[in-house]
Amino acid sequence: MRLFLVKEDDRLVWVAALAHETMYAYVANTGKFHDHNALRNDYYIDRYLSYEEIGPSEARRLIADGLGTLDESDDEEPLREWRADPNPLEPADVLSMAAGYRG
Repeated sequence: MRLFLVKEDDRLVWVAALAHETMYAYVANTGKFHDHNALRNDYYIDRYLSYEEIGPSEARRLIADGLGTLDESDDEEPLREWRADPNPLEPADVLSMAAGYRG
């Protein structure tokens, strides 16, 4: 599993994890990583955002700083879907898997 800091211009947007062509984003509102297909498509196809590979300690710091916090009103629909996600990933598991990644 590889970790990325996702940016839109200079704005920090997500801590993301890539595993077997599935992109997960850390959503601070839920405290979990969730499958984020639009982010996957951007990574592989569109590249509107930039992706900086980071390590687990940097990801942990960004998560602790609240990166990935969405506005409850503006992002009501995606948050509802992520809160109903039957298979979210725990941050500790994602960071552990990334620590063992040797790409």
